[in-house]
Amino acid sequence: MNYYTKQPQTSAALIQLLLSRGLLIPDHARAIKYLESIGYYRLSGYMYPLQVPGKLHHFVAGISFDDVVSMYKFDKRLRAIVMEYMERIEVALRAKLTNSYSAVHGFFWYADASLFSDKSTAAAILYGIQEDFKLPKDQFLRAFKNNYPGEPLPPSQMALETLSLGELARLYKALTTDPIKLQIASDFRVAASSLETWFVWLTNVRNVCAHHSRLWNRNMSALRPHMPSRKAYKFAVPMPDDANTNMYGVVALMHRLLKSFNPNNTFARQVEALIQLHGVDATLMGFPPAWQTAAVWHHE
Repeated sequence: MNYYTKQPQTSAALIQLLLSRGLLIPDHARAIKYLESIGYYRLSGYMYPLQVPGKLHHFVAGISFDDVVSMYKFDKRLRAIVMEYMERIEVALRAKLTNSYSAVHGFFWYADASLFSDKSTAAAILYGIQEDFKLPKDQFLRAFKNNYPGEPLPPSQMALETLSLGELARLYKALTTDPIKLQIASDFRVAASSLETWFVWLTNVRNVCAHHSRLWNRNMSALRPHMPSRKAYKFAVPMPDDANTNMYGVVALMHRLLKSFNPNNTFARQVEALIQLHGVDATLMGFPPAWQTAAVWHHE
């Protein structure tokens, strides 16, 4: 038995529904093309902030279909910026892990169970590397396997290239808190206990982007990151209690990490420019009211 009683509607019927809710649609044919190429359900996620609060879904006076499309394009471009700079953070974490641990424990350190406090997670990641290495897909792994047929595992600089950001985050978290792990955290200007949670949370943000889901005003409350409390690592201005659930927190955390190895990066400036270009109310993203000067990245 199906309890969902709504019936499919044509794009033309959905246009009439939106008109009845007060949305201005000067070009019906253009709007129908958007509905058929993007989908009403996906676009509807960008309509709610443009509607009067309540269950009637009436639009604020003067809101047009172009405003909905603008919100959609804003979110799409925001995801692209986040993904670009998330890649840089991922690459930096990968490099710091392999460089730091290999220098002390050799290229196969990741297979040394004594280096991990969470041995089950380390074993699971090691198993994945082993399985992938049996029939490697990457050319660099196939070449290594041909040159060193007796090696059951690839060295760290190759093995970690096959791990996702989520796996790298889990690997870092699983490590025993030793001087090497602490130094990596210090390099990122975050305490190790906090950095573990940052990478896990940012992996969730990265996955939202990778699946083309709505990002700009999403509540990301699962596996919240710890905001630094130690004087050496505290943010330069007080952070709102909910900063570890919204886009303001994403930008703040990414800015801190990026600045640690690329102090002249333009990530935060690009996000701000995009907000201004599309006229978005940044407070809906968790930004402070006077974010143009009050945002934490203007003070660090």
